[in-house]
Amino acid sequence: MKRSAADAAITRGNIVRAARVLFSEKGYAHSTTNEIARCAGVTEGAFFHHFKGKQELFALVVQHLQIEFDSEVFKSAIVETDALQRFLAGARASLRLSQESEYLRIVLIDAPGILGHLQWKEIDSGIALQSIEPALQLLLGGRPVSQSRMRATALTLLGLLNESCFALARKDPFVTEDDIIDSIKAILERWMTHH
Repeated sequence: MKRSAADAAITRGNIVRAARVLFSEKGYAHSTTNEIARCAGVTEGAFFHHFKGKQELFALVVQHLQIEFDSEVFKSAIVETDALQRFLAGARASLRLSQESEYLRIVLIDAPGILGHLQWKEIDSGIALQSIEPALQLLLGGRPVSQSRMRATALTLLGLLNESCFALARKDPFVTEDDIIDSIKAILERWMTHH
């Protein structure tokens, strides 16, 4: 029984990796379940044994990318010792990482339309808030803050980052990375002095 569970996990992982490559290179619409299965080295029947359909698989790929993204942002931020500089380094890393072709194509371009705005935001905010809220708490140096104020500020920052990532992706001429970071810094400085 353990062997078959391990085999199933390997097969599932192979399908996810194959789909990620195809979704990145060809987009969701042009990646068929047959092609994903073939690239994963399984039959289409095996694909449907592990996933209800392409959309369920796509949601999992988006989730994996978001977790990896969050981990990379954390690695960029943790090198800073000052809490404010750490937050800003993480924000700058998230802006840059969001423009990498795989993330851009799958998470920013395809995911909102394929998953619908609510499911896409649920994945995005569910992962991002787990990093943003503790970082905001660090800025306060242990001073207490209500959960509702914490969440409101975290969502404001997440919204600013997300909209900025979209603006950078569409090459908005009035949006620069430095201006975005300056805006985030202003919000954080107000946060630190008013709590």
